[in-house]
Amino acid sequence: MLSIVNAQVDYPGHTAFRNFSLTVEQGATVSVLGSSGCGKTSLLYAIAGLKPLSSGSIHIEGGTESCGIMFQQDRLLPWKRVVDNVLIGLSESYRDAGEELLGMMNLHSVLRQYPHQLSGGMRQRVALARALVRKPRLLLLDEPLAALDEQQREQLQDEIKRYILTHGITLLLVTHSIREAIYMGSRVIVMTPNGVSFELHNTKHREENLRNMHELFQMERELRLHVRGTVCDM
Repeated sequence: MLSIVNAQVDYPGHTAFRNFSLTVEQGATVSVLGSSGCGKTSLLYAIAGLKPLSSGSIHIEGGTESCGIMFQQDRLLPWKRVVDNVLIGLSESYRDAGEELLGMMNLHSVLRQYPHQLSGGMRQRVALARALVRKPRLLLLDEPLAALDEQQREQLQDEIKRYILTHGITLLLVTHSIREAIYMGSRVIVMTPNGVSFELHNTKHREENLRNMHELFQMERELRLHVRGTVCDM
């Protein structure tokens, strides 16, 4: 589904990351951890075609058109109603699908409301519906739940996880939360400015009670050691 070989992204005066290689099979869920400044967001932007590579290659089955991306900020347009925010850039033929997704997320009652009338959790659900309405094969999430409280965050984690597993969507999630990385990812990689330094395979990924399992805490301890060992140039 996704193949990245020796990718590098440069900005004026510094390199975001280099020597990054990763292969992701269709339907896999991969979480990306790493200290601030390691280039995690730049990696997602490069995959989505929003930032050109300086060197290396990225291949996506179906090209960038098969990607959906959700940012940390909901980026809803304040002058557009909820359903119209979901349909930005799309034809009216997507309206039924958009309304169906919003209904699935318990937002059917706010279709005609504006973003300022919604809670933070509701706004993030709208942004998620916008990322999913084109039925992407690859979903890119850039810390989209970081601003939510713990209860909202876990609820939306559950909804995203259930949806992508049901529909066979490939997930690449960037997060600073080790626990979220484990809960959402069948694979968890630790990124540094010089590529992947560690990878953990989460064999308990599909367990419904994963949050309460002893294995989660074991994986969390292991990953914390590796994340603390990364040094990122700012």
